[in-house]
Amino acid sequence: MKEDKIERLLRAMENPSDFTDKELEQLFEDEELRDCYNMAIKAEQGFKLRREQAEQRPQAGYQRVWLKVAAVFIGLIMLSGITIAAIQYIRYTEDKQAVLPAVATPIPQSVAQDKEPADTLRTFENEELEDILSEVAAYYNLRTQYRDEEIRHIRLYIKWNKLQSAETMVARLNSFEKVNVKLDHDLLCAE
Repeated sequence: MKEDKIERLLRAMENPSDFTDKELEQLFEDEELRDCYNMAIKAEQGFKLRREQAEQRPQAGYQRVWLKVAAVFIGLIMLSGITIAAIQYIRYTEDKQAVLPAVATPIPQSVAQDKEPADTLRTFENEELEDILSEVAAYYNLRTQYRDEEIRHIRLYIKWNKLQSAETMVARLNSFEKVNVKLDHDLLCAE
């Protein structure tokens, strides 16, 4: 019953023209409904006051803009720092690899002379280990051997720089969890 009265009060507040003066007077004779009405009026006044205060403070919007500009600036500085660190790391690893002596099989001169610099990088995308090792072995004049038939069909994504030694490529292949390749003189053995 109380909910019906409150619902009628809310409808009367929204559309007072739908009610006669007598019906409105009957609604306000109930003390609880009068209290509800007064609370609703105070809440509406509070919302209006808050809205007016927000309109009178446009400088708060400028503060938000400055905070966003500062956040973007800090983000750019961090991104620049990360980029510089990445470049330094790449240079360091390239220098470290250049210092390592090339042991094992050198690249045949006839093959090295025929290759253009653009052909020195090869990306294997989702290719079987058997295909990868076949191409690597052919390039370095090596033989291949598989001690487990399942290892032939493991699919990998790996980049190969043909200017690097066969040992380097074997080490990169061995960084995969299920791959174990050994280089023994002129034999690539996958286990």
